[in-house]
Amino acid sequence: MEISFIEIFTLIGIVHGFILGGIILFSRFFKNKDNSYLGYTLLILSIIGINNWFWDLGRNPIIISISDLFLWQFLYPVTLLVFFLKKVKHSFTETKKSKLLYIPFVVLSIINILISLDTIFGVYEMVFVYKQEAVFYFYKVVSIFSIVFPFSLMLFSARYIFYTKTEVVIKWIKWIWIFISFLELYGIILEGYRFLYGSKMPLTFLWIAVSIFMYWLIYKGLYQFKLSNEQYEVRQLLNRSKKDIKSAIKKETNPYIDQLIILVEQERIHHNPDLSRDLVAKRLGISSGYLSQQINTNCDMNFSEFINHYRVNDIKQMILDSEFDKYSLLAIGMEAGFKSKTTFYTAFKKETGMSPNTFKKEQK
Repeated sequence: MEISFIEIFTLIGIVHGFILGGIILFSRFFKNKDNSYLGYTLLILSIIGINNWFWDLGRNPIIISISDLFLWQFLYPVTLLVFFLKKVKHSFTETKKSKLLYIPFVVLSIINILISLDTIFGVYEMVFVYKQEAVFYFYKVVSIFSIVFPFSLMLFSARYIFYTKTEVVIKWIKWIWIFISFLELYGIILEGYRFLYGSKMPLTFLWIAVSIFMYWLIYKGLYQFKLSNEQYEVRQLLNRSKKDIKSAIKKETNPYIDQLIILVEQERIHHNPDLSRDLVAKRLGISSGYLSQQINTNCDMNFSEFINHYRVNDIKQMILDSEFDKYSLLAIGMEAGFKSKTTFYTAFKKETGMSPNTFKKEQK
């Protein structure tokens, strides 16, 4: 049996899906109740992938035949929806109504098992009028519903992912939604062809796209996933902390600088990575040019240096606090308001004369 490079590439991606799903479910770095649903989704997608991989090769091992008894295409949209909703802290996942979403998978799989035990495995024979027509129309309904069901759940989740304000960093979650939506759209085209013409198109290119998605999760998304989780946990610790993180900048008698220091020390506006001079000036009711002049005159630094001073000061306090030991320096720096590793390390070294890693080693 000859296997092409594309088929090998696809198989490796599917295997990675199994591995990645297992890592998310069992690794101490990613394991939690919310993330587990992403792990389940990846495992289910990988099962579907390996089934279709053998289908396209025209092979049908017994383990694949048994796996095909279950209509997995009605399960992964549910686990994915639950993952999305849990990430935005939606209460629906905690209600009994959420369990109703599993009914299509359970009911349709039971019917498919009953049919397959007759038509494929020959365990018994069902005898009733219009049996052939009933089986034909059942799979037609399955074909239509496999388009409508996941598409409906993706639209439902989009409402909360893109329009709900939450403390959780969900930019990475949005990218997952966008990527899977494109995969869903392509899958709908393939399933629509199957419905109209009664034949199944090869799924090679669909699973190449799924494989790329798996690689993205492993080499890019997984790292961002861990970083986002750490940032969220760091934020929770900061919110629970009763200690005020004070700056080395001496409070001035200038009213605008005093107000600015209050905004920084009490509201922690400097933790906003998109903070700008114009936004701060608007809060203070003055022009951005006058704000720069006052900071330069009273603090002997420009606006960026002033904000970065407080960010670095926060980071130093977190490094000294043992509660933050389990989090990466990058997660701490990003949560303090820096947009990238480069800007974080550059500002920290300018402020302290050493890198964050060196500072941590010297203080511990």
